[in-house]
Amino acid sequence: MLKKRIFGIIIALLGIALLLTSFYIKSRIEEGKKQIAEAESKVNQGITLFSLNPITKEASKGFKESAQQKIDAAIEMVTYYETVVLWSQVGGALFVILGAGIVFMGRKK
Repeated sequence: MLKKRIFGIIIALLGIALLLTSFYIKSRIEEGKKQIAEAESKVNQGITLFSLNPITKEASKGFKESAQQKIDAAIEMVTYYETVVLWSQVGGALFVILGAGIVFMGRKK
């Protein structure tokens, strides 16, 4: 019985650790989204400035494509980590519930 309770406590603690980690990752994702928005704003501002003259407008196309590729890659990374956070939260909650269930089932017998 004692081994089951210890196992349950360990499972619950792992679930709590997983939840805390997912909340940390989520905060970092929000910071990344802000940085992406700032980058998009700067790119759009640069394009607006360079589009005033036909010569510089052509030159800015390469800049725009390069910057947009980096922004798109960052958006893909954010999407990936949002999925990781979602599954970490689900898994963490399940571990906490499972661990608590093992602890309480071990107490009754």
